[in-house]
Formats: sequence, structure tokens, C-alpha cells
Amino acid sequence: MKYRFAALVPLALAGCTEPLALPEASAFVRAADPHLVDVAPPGPTVSYTALPITEPLDWRQLNDAQAPGGGT
Repeated sequence: MKYRFAALVPLALAGCTEPLALPEASAFVRAADPHLVDVAPPGPTVSYTALPITEPLDWRQLNDAQAPGGGT
């Protein structure tokens, strides 16, 4: 009950306040003009390389090569 009261008091007080004045419509019209907006640059190209599904290989060689002092 206390949580509901604590949540509803700010909502009730906010509902009794005077709404904010909106900016003039001329700013919105200028922002919506398509002639003033630049075209977005093209995004990065995405390449796809298909790899066949294979059986897992033995990881022992890879682990030995990456271990400190390995690969010798």
C-alpha cells in the first residue's frame, strides 16, 4: 500500500501542473524540409564467405602452438 501511495503522489502532482509551452511550428517545418537534409553516406559493405561444415579437428596442435614457448 505504501508503494502505491508513493508512486501515485508524484503522478497526481504532475497531473495538476500547467503543461509546457511548445516551440513555434516554424522550427518543425524547417526540420522536416527534405531539401535541407543531406543524404546519408553509404554504409560499410558486408561480405559473406561460405564455409563448409566439417568435423572438429584436434586442438592439441593449436594449443601447443599458442602456449608460451610453443611452436618450436
